[in-house]
Amino acid sequence: MPRWICTPTTRRRRAASSAATRSARSCGWRPPSTSRPAMRRRTSPRPRRRSASWRRSLISCCWTTNCSPDYSRRPRRPRPPNSRSHHMTNWDAATLQIVWQRLISVADEMAAVLLRTAFSSVVRESNDLACAVLTADGDLLVEYGRSVPVFTGTVAGTVRNMITEFGVENIGPGDVIATNDPWFGNTHLPDFTAATPVFRDGAVVAWVASICHVSDIGGTSEGAFAQDIYEEGFCLPPVKLVDAGAPNALVRKILARNVRVPDQVLGDIDALIAANSLGVRRITAMIAGDDGLDISEAAAQIARVTEKAMRDSIRQIPDGSYTAQVELDGFEEPKQITVTIEVTGDELVVDYEGTSSQSTYGINSGSPTMGYTRYGMACLLAPDVPNNEGALRPITIRVPKGSLLNPSHTAAVSANFPAHAIPAVLSRALLGPLPSRVAAAAGTPFWVVGVRGSNEKGPFASLLCFNGGQGASEGQNGYATLSTPSNVSNTPIEVVENQVPLLVGSKRIVRGSGGAGQWSGGEGQEIEMTSIHEDPLDIIFLTERIAHAAPGLAGGGDGATGILRVDGVDVEHPKGRLTLASGSSILLRTPGGGGYGAA
Repeated sequence: MPRWICTPTTRRRRAASSAATRSARSCGWRPPSTSRPAMRRRTSPRPRRRSASWRRSLISCCWTTNCSPDYSRRPRRPRPPNSRSHHMTNWDAATLQIVWQRLISVADEMAAVLLRTAFSSVVRESNDLACAVLTADGDLLVEYGRSVPVFTGTVAGTVRNMITEFGVENIGPGDVIATNDPWFGNTHLPDFTAATPVFRDGAVVAWVASICHVSDIGGTSEGAFAQDIYEEGFCLPPVKLVDAGAPNALVRKILARNVRVPDQVLGDIDALIAANSLGVRRITAMIAGDDGLDISEAAAQIARVTEKAMRDSIRQIPDGSYTAQVELDGFEEPKQITVTIEVTGDELVVDYEGTSSQSTYGINSGSPTMGYTRYGMACLLAPDVPNNEGALRPITIRVPKGSLLNPSHTAAVSANFPAHAIPAVLSRALLGPLPSRVAAAAGTPFWVVGVRGSNEKGPFASLLCFNGGQGASEGQNGYATLSTPSNVSNTPIEVVENQVPLLVGSKRIVRGSGGAGQWSGGEGQEIEMTSIHEDPLDIIFLTERIAHAAPGLAGGGDGATGILRVDGVDVEHPKGRLTLASGSSILLRTPGGGGYGAA
């Protein structure tokens, strides 16, 4: 048994008593009282899970991907023989649980550092981030429980691709590798993934990784109107942000010259590095002097249990084919996502054949397709299993090339909103066999208002997030203004007015905007903001479900559609860009979620 487990009784009791709280938090639920470090208040409630299984599990609802950007399996780098491995196979369940919980605390502490040191409000206030611990091979082991699901669904693939790009022999202690390249597994250009190795006896024994969304990445940024990825901003291939403990000055200079707010962006990059640094210190302390603690072997044991649980869950679904589709606003024209789920024994295939072709504009989705497929299937099939490699083994995902969910290499992908609708279409497909687990479509993942301009201090840029209503499910009404499935928080009024020259005139819940049903959909919100800047502001909108409502499920009604107006006039392109004159007002009314069951 590892030496560090022989701790005082009080420590064992504290670890045991926090297990249920941590497992619940990993699925997004937060109890009123928790032992985690104090963080900024959220502006919307966390949904309670539909079952009490969180009380006894050590798990997360988000999955990682073991696929390359073209969705093919990547060969794994063989792990060097490790004489310590045999110790781990003899550990009992209680010991594994303690290891698991301690690693979760590492991810939680990393997130606390990232939240408190990031410069951008979209990270600090809207929680657009993720932190994770991975094995030496780059398999996801644990993640911060309030991470954005798509990040924890793509981080493993991104880290593995970066390891392959550099070669593990060229990575040493004190290195931090990073990229924002969507074709290395990243989501889109504004999201940066930074990974740091943990060494013991000269070998990599684990990785820690952090991801966050920066406020600007040059180019058009954020908007959906770019027609290829080159218009969208600065793309950084895998590089060493830190080389043997020394910051890479050249990379920092290049990045600073390609963004509008270099101090803010570099501040966020430094926050990623700081979060990873803490993670490395914690894991190094955890394994120091303990020849019996092998993190990869712990992950392998947990993965085997997870795979069995997944197969058992799939086996409960009758063999057959289950199909559904959802309609989305698109950009130049409406788009649809079509899915067919083929179940055979204890395995299934998720096939997106029939999905609309890729868009000319930036609403395409690459790696987020994999992330949200895994997240959606996890929540539907087995939300009580750990988020690791074992959960993926019974599932095959097929995405047609050239489609909205698997675009060509140069396609614009900044506004990848269609991927956020994947959990909703998976729910619709499995309504028949799993009526108590599915949920109606949400009003939005979130709406984004990008605000850019200049003042006496120079250029400024900020992203504001406003959520629609959550979809209802059997036995539970949808929550108002809750980002589903994206897990992004509403930007508080005080932050809006502090960050950008907009005065918030009103903000209210739109009563009755949720879809009717036996269980009602969550309600949207209405926000009115007026420019008080002397000069015009550059405004970018990313919205959804203005033309197509969030559909209800099992006889439930559709949610109300959204509204976007400037000075009382509907905005022609709700995923577009405009100039807001001084004194002009923006009105946003986010959509309601779909209802569940006939009223």
